[in-house]
Amino acid sequence: MNRCTLFIRSLALALLCAAAPSLHAQVNVTMEIPRHLYLCYEPIVATVKITNMTGRDLNLTDKAPEKWFGFEILNSSGDPVPPIASDYHVPPLTVPSGQTVRRKVNLVNLYPVTDYGVYHVRAVVYCADMEKYFASSTAAIEVTEGTTLWEQKVGIPDGQKGSGEYHTYTLMSFRNQDNILYVRIQNEDAGVVFGTYPLGRLIDGYPPEAQVDLLSQLHILQMISPKEYLYTRVGPNGDILGQQDYADLKTRPHLIRAADGDVAVGGGMEVLPQAPETVAPGPKLSDRPAGLQTSQSQ
Repeated sequence: MNRCTLFIRSLALALLCAAAPSLHAQVNVTMEIPRHLYLCYEPIVATVKITNMTGRDLNLTDKAPEKWFGFEILNSSGDPVPPIASDYHVPPLTVPSGQTVRRKVNLVNLYPVTDYGVYHVRAVVYCADMEKYFASSTAAIEVTEGTTLWEQKVGIPDGQKGSGEYHTYTLMSFRNQDNILYVRIQNEDAGVVFGTYPLGRLIDGYPPEAQVDLLSQLHILQMISPKEYLYTRVGPNGDILGQQDYADLKTRPHLIRAADGDVAVGGGMEVLPQAPETVAPGPKLSDRPAGLQTSQSQ
């Protein structure tokens, strides 16, 4: 699909949505994106709610060429941003009368919103039975870059996914409301970014420690508040392998490298998580891998 066709479809969608304000009382679509400012390649998770006030069950399904669920995204120039895969498929969904369903979507997985600049985003639902579009209000997000603090290219050992390749770890600071430490893992030769993840607060004047072990795993120790530290292990293919809190009680925590190449935390005191008082609830939608996720009724 070329840019002209995309523009015409986006214009038609805008006109259809604007032409039927009374129908918004029947099918209400809302979208929430928690922040305005995002680091390049950081997950941008949009929560979409669809409320059915039609008085009957609402069956949502694709009707070629229309997808029943998607997003309209315009870049800084006002051009539509097409999905990464135009033939993506969303399973049909039935919304019971009077009920609301939610979907959480990582926009970075579905749309190339990784260039610097401002994007205008709204969620769109197409109801084939009514032959109508229903759209949320528009949210503006800005994608920018952080400040590089540390960078290291590592080889992937035999026996691991991507063995023989070289991947790059980058630690960056990014100030939104707080100064946050991020880690990015990428294969620069192949142009692949495995992930860009926030690790936690970073105290000004206390740069993080970073060491790579014999398995090419990255170990990071950062001060998150006075006398409190966060230790993180990251795999070379973008996996967060674990995080642990440490306290600076008698000695300050620091990374140590053993003769065999292993890396661990020396000094300080490991802070154990408090035992829950009640049975923990089941997994939340936010705990699942980012992307198009399972609906949930209210």
